[in-house]
Amino acid sequence: MKLSIILTTILSTFATISPDLCDDVFLDASGDPVTDLIGQTLSRYCEWTGPHAPVWDANVCCNIDDDGAACSRTDADGRCMTGTKTMYCEYGAALPTGGVTCYQPFPDACDAGLCVEAPVLMPEAQMSLGIICCSNGGACQYVEHGSMDDCQGQLLSCDYGVSNADGTVDCIQE
Repeated sequence: MKLSIILTTILSTFATISPDLCDDVFLDASGDPVTDLIGQTLSRYCEWTGPHAPVWDANVCCNIDDDGAACSRTDADGRCMTGTKTMYCEYGAALPTGGVTCYQPFPDACDAGLCVEAPVLMPEAQMSLGIICCSNGGACQYVEHGSMDDCQGQLLSCDYGVSNADGTVDCIQE
């Protein structure tokens, strides 16, 4: 019993935990994280997606620069090659090319009651997947990398969104 306590203490003291890739978030002009009203942030390096992101729950090896992160699996011993950073991904998926995409999931706009029925005539080309910021009144706008301010509502995933002339987005029920 004493040996297991000693080993647990030693392991927890010296074990290193890899930083979460999704914890590196966009910052506003004052250096604070860009957030919505409930405190959700926007990851710089994880792909934004809906609530059904596949669970990865493992480390990845990443080359990170201003344009993004290119990640791959660790080797059989859980290590990364020299020159890459060992990062953690809670959600992600392996790519056929050998890479790994890490995801930052957001709640679904339809589950939040903010979707509308599709109009009878809707060109498929107008519909797109994206992350939207919806105010308490239900007005939503797409959130785009590089042009973000704090969301004065909630960040949500919209599987089928249509941009309106006034810059708002209608999220369409499937």
